[in-house]
This record gives sequence, structure tokens and C-alpha cells, in this order.
Amino acid sequence: MPPLRTILPLLLVAFPAQAHETDARRSQYVVECRAEFAPSTSHARLVKLYGAKNVTFAGVNRPEGEIVKATVLFAKDASRRLEIEWHDEKKRRLPSVITVFGEQNKWTGPLGIKNGMAIQDIEQRAGRPFKINGFGFDVAGAGHFDETKLEKLPGGCFFNAYFDIEGGLPPQHLERFVGDVEISSDDPDLLTLKPKLWIYTLTYPPPSTD
Repeated sequence: MPPLRTILPLLLVAFPAQAHETDARRSQYVVECRAEFAPSTSHARLVKLYGAKNVTFAGVNRPEGEIVKATVLFAKDASRRLEIEWHDEKKRRLPSVITVFGEQNKWTGPLGIKNGMAIQDIEQRAGRPFKINGFGFDVAGAGHFDETKLEKLPGGCFFNAYFDIEGGLPPQHLERFVGDVEISSDDPDLLTLKPKLWIYTLTYPPPSTD
């Protein structure tokens, strides 16, 4: 039997495209509406790409105490954790919502978006100001990206995001930003609070039944 050092180069020659593509995707941590996160992807495909030890299926927390089932990449590593819910939960295929959270998360989304970015950076990528919800209630800091570059992305998914401010709530003289209100992302008073992106999702509509 040939020595291992002879076999390895032969394997790399035989499968160069797969090896380079997989290594590149893992090192970049890019999540977009394509490649392994395309609308046709599945739990099984993610296992092949990232390895069974890095891909689990478990209950994950959602607002108001809801728990949903999702495929989780790197469940024990907050800097690489990513969650995928499925339209076909039984077969774990056809993604519905892909969630990236945590300011230190390494995953980079469409247009170079990353958690921890200032709201001005997201506005620049959106191409125009957008609205966010007020703070201090269930959907606090949620962005509304209608009529921006983020409204619908190549590949057919939609971008959603939540912003947070240090300290949790605006100071008393900015109480107009608390509660069921909408605030423009370029509001000068809002910018003094330095809102940052802390969760973003990519959402696919249900597959056509035609």
C-alpha cells in the first residue's frame, strides 16, 4: 500500500473543486440566499458540508417564550452559531428562517452585513433611511426595510433585523423612542444612542404549490 503522503496529493487532485469550495465557505462564514443556504438546501446537506458534530437539530428560543425546532450550526460556539428553521420540518428541508444573533457572531450576511454594525452602516447598505420600532417592548428595535435594497435579496429571501442600544432603554429625555412607535434610522437623536445590529434573519417565503 502506498504511503499516506503519496495518497493525499492524489485525493486533492481528484476532488479539487469540492475541497476548495468547502474550505473557503467554512473560513468565510458567509450566509446569503445561495450556496449551502439556497432555498433548496437541507439539514442533510449542511451535515455533509460542516460535519455531523457541528450540525444539530434542537428546540431554540423565540420571542414570548416560544420554542421552535431548528437545525443549529456550531451550537456550542456563540461566535459561529447559526439557526435554520424549515418549511418542511419533518424532512428538514426548504429553509424558512435563518437566524444570526450576537454582536460577536462571525457570520457575514448579504452586502457584508454583520452583527455589531452601527445603524448608519446598515442604512448605507440599504441605500436609504428606513424605520425601526421603538424600544422597550416585544418587537423592540425591529427594522422595516420596505423600498430599500434590503427589501428583497438576490436568491429570493428577505432581510429582517433588530437593533439594540446600550443600557436597554433611551434616557428620560428621549422617551419618545420607547413603545409602539416607528423611528427613522437617520433621526439625529436616535443616532446619539448609537444603535447596533444584534440579530438579523434571512426569510424565505413558502415554496410554491403549483
